[in-house]
Amino acid sequence: MIKIAIVGFGPRGLHALEQLLLNLSKHDFKKKFEISIFEVNTELGTSFVWNTQQPDINLANISNKHLKELHGRPKIEINNITIPNFPNYDEWNKNNNTQNNIANIETFPSRNQIGKYLRERANTLINILKNAEIVTVINSCVAAINLNEDKFNITTQNTDYFNFDEVLLTVGHQPTKIDADILEYETQLPSSTFKCFSETYPIKNIIDSHDIKKTDNVAIRGMGLAMLDAMRALTVARGGYFKIEDNNTLKCNFSTSPKVPKKIVLYSLDGLIMAPKPLNETINKLFEINEKQADYFKYKTQAAANKPLSVNDNYFLKHTIADIATEVYLKIENRYAPEINDIDSIKTCIIHWLDNQKHNHELIESTDNKPELIISNFVEMACNQSAISLDYCVGQVWKHCQPILYKTFSHAEISEEVIASVILLDETLKRYSYGPPVQSMQQLLALHRSNIVSFQFCDNPKISTEKNELIFTKQTDSITINVLINSVLSTPKISEVTTLLIKNLLRNDLIQPIHSKLGIHTNKNGTVISKNTSKPINLSVLGRLAKGSVVGVDAILECFGTRINDWAIGVIKRISN
Repeated sequence: MIKIAIVGFGPRGLHALEQLLLNLSKHDFKKKFEISIFEVNTELGTSFVWNTQQPDINLANISNKHLKELHGRPKIEINNITIPNFPNYDEWNKNNNTQNNIANIETFPSRNQIGKYLRERANTLINILKNAEIVTVINSCVAAINLNEDKFNITTQNTDYFNFDEVLLTVGHQPTKIDADILEYETQLPSSTFKCFSETYPIKNIIDSHDIKKTDNVAIRGMGLAMLDAMRALTVARGGYFKIEDNNTLKCNFSTSPKVPKKIVLYSLDGLIMAPKPLNETINKLFEINEKQADYFKYKTQAAANKPLSVNDNYFLKHTIADIATEVYLKIENRYAPEINDIDSIKTCIIHWLDNQKHNHELIESTDNKPELIISNFVEMACNQSAISLDYCVGQVWKHCQPILYKTFSHAEISEEVIASVILLDETLKRYSYGPPVQSMQQLLALHRSNIVSFQFCDNPKISTEKNELIFTKQTDSITINVLINSVLSTPKISEVTTLLIKNLLRNDLIQPIHSKLGIHTNKNGTVISKNTSKPINLSVLGRLAKGSVVGVDAILECFGTRINDWAIGVIKRISN
């Protein structure tokens, strides 16, 4: 009897099981096998990110149009069992979508809507396998995985499970050590006058909190996508509402309620603003790369990843993207400073900006501008109602290059320092390439016009605790903060993960980081590269915790990508011996 364990059953765990069964059926696998699924969430297939119980205000950052790439499951026949096919998201959504779409504008579903698809897809699979006694679901948190000779033993909070031949970790986002500043505010300020949310999620904690009053000043730490969820939790989820004034740009106004706090103060270390995605596909096409440019990007990144091109840092990537983005930018008629059309000058400007995103140039949207003006300018660019800045163009071009990078640079045969520098560049550009929908930024502007959202302290304010109060100061301005929400999500830095399971695996040398600032070192088929033994072990990791070994781990479409099939094929080879 072959025993396989899948620890974590969100979207990636779901697709891993699908691909495993599909490959077993193709290989006409004859041995008996059983699969144990360990998932702390009682809802299968969704993880906490896509949980169906979260409020509608948590929006996905992928549009319904691009979710067409979330392919369905084919029919699987194995061991005299038939598992029916399941439709792709687009087909399913046509029968389940209740949203009112505005013509020619990209629409973004709530995360719970995608969760309903994932839950239904999981249940149609798991129910059949449970009835056939092939799959067992254990709704418990795994605390330890131990290797005994060539078999794995799994310990949950209550029980030990023995003799697994294969173990797959698809546990997704894991908590890390609380940042020093958050810990300081939590411990030094009295809970009677100050409330700190060390995490944004679950968002219901913010919505239902009685500690947030209409007279309070609430600070949100971090200015990424989670900040927008927190912003909506403090406003529309507490009785306020947005009303769209212009269907062409989604400009809106805000009406408040007694439960909405007096002020929402945004801040981060660098104060850099997210740029919204293009409003529709027509505008998005302005930044698309052609086949020749895609081939060039693929060639350059493959050459660096496989060592024919000798590199010591990420400058090869900056020069490559500068070459492509310059070509794209010069084809845009309505652009900043159209009189500047010298190719070398534009390339140089791009590289300087990639080195320092506060680089000042007439082609670049200046970070010296007020944040509300930057947001307004970016929104107009996204709606193609004003000239396009070079930085906005580069960010959108990067979005189209990302899928190629994620394929060519995963498991790169290159120094760990270079891999880390490539990932850092990708992360810094995500405020453009993973930017929010236009509607979210219009809501932010509406709240600013209503004198609720403040950008006054957004760029690294001085923060002090005085007289049992949290004080933000910037130049001559100051404000007392009553509530702090941390919207900065933990990085996949494996050495700082605090969960018992990961600490256990590190302590037993079953896993090791690929880089001090990154995730678990894995092979292409997902198996870990362990320090504990001279021979390979059948422990695999897919997803966010393997960041560094793989590039690009967070998107929902990556959960249904080819890496999952690589793992499944590897399992078949190992258990068939």
